[in-house]
Amino acid sequence: MLDKNISLLRTTFRHKCPACGEGDIYDKLLEVRAKCAHCGQRLKDHDAGDGPVFFAMFIAGIIITALAFLFEIYLMIPLWLHVIIWIPVTVGLCIFLLKIIKSWLIGLQYRHNVGGFKDK
Repeated sequence: MLDKNISLLRTTFRHKCPACGEGDIYDKLLEVRAKCAHCGQRLKDHDAGDGPVFFAMFIAGIIITALAFLFEIYLMIPLWLHVIIWIPVTVGLCIFLLKIIKSWLIGLQYRHNVGGFKDK
């Protein structure tokens, strides 16, 4: 079922099924589909769990802290403006990173047949 021509990076950034590279991996914003609409591969059983949350928070924390620090040093904006800027930017960045990291971990699980991924 594994097509050797399917790139892990391509399926990760396009949020596609790791088995066929065609069907969408997400049903809603961050909810993994039960199975691929294109090839029928079961996806829900191999959700990445809490792993992506740690990586997304860690990466976003570094980026947002550095940017807030630079804004404070060079622009000297008031505290209330920091709150207005960084809360939505942090939420958006975390969702963006969660989708990518979740897709990547599910793709890795498929590649390495974790928990019998290819057997279902």
